[in-house]
Amino acid sequence: MTTIHTIEDLLSVLDEKPEWVEALRARLLTPELLNLPEKFAQFSAEMNKFVAETNKFVAETKKFMEEMNKFVAATDRRFDSLENRVQSIQDDVGTLKGAHARSAALREAPFIAGDMGLRWVKDLTPADLWALTDRAPADIPANELNSFRRADLIVEATNLDSGEPCYIAVEISFTANGRNTTRALRNAAFLTQFTGRRSYPAIASLRRDHRIEGVIESGEVFWYQLDREILEAE
Repeated sequence: MTTIHTIEDLLSVLDEKPEWVEALRARLLTPELLNLPEKFAQFSAEMNKFVAETNKFVAETKKFMEEMNKFVAATDRRFDSLENRVQSIQDDVGTLKGAHARSAALREAPFIAGDMGLRWVKDLTPADLWALTDRAPADIPANELNSFRRADLIVEATNLDSGEPCYIAVEISFTANGRNTTRALRNAAFLTQFTGRRSYPAIASLRRDHRIEGVIESGEVFWYQLDREILEAE
């Protein structure tokens, strides 16, 4: 019979008799602890499965996001292209509207002069404007002179009361804005400078930007409103 006096004796016996280890484990450990290895193995298996499913989900999500990014990029390109086409159409329409307003305003030149208390004499031609700029001082920039030569409408007129010759510098637009009033004022100043005659700035349009109402109401620039029916007559 094996005698056990020390822990070393016990360990030696357990090494020699593995079945005693199992018996001792069953006596010392609770059922929960005894089942722990099996449960841990199950937990590890489930975690491995969860990790695999998570990796699969991440991979599928990444692929989905890549496809979505491609779709968004393609959609952005289509919208950019559409926006460019719309802007191009708007620009073309704006150009056509401006040209149509100019054509209508040119026919209205005598009425513009009449509403300003003047009598229309004639519309100046581009050749007339070039001749006027021959008298321009040398310090006027070339781009300013070229802009003047391309004025929308320059009218030679006379004052109804005094018969004094004068000019009207008219800028034409579908919707008048600050650019039109600025050009009209500049062109009128050039006409006076080149001819020594009184000149009046005017704008002709169907509508006007509210930001130029002050300069119109003050009388600094005359506004001739084009009739919509005139624009639709062509």
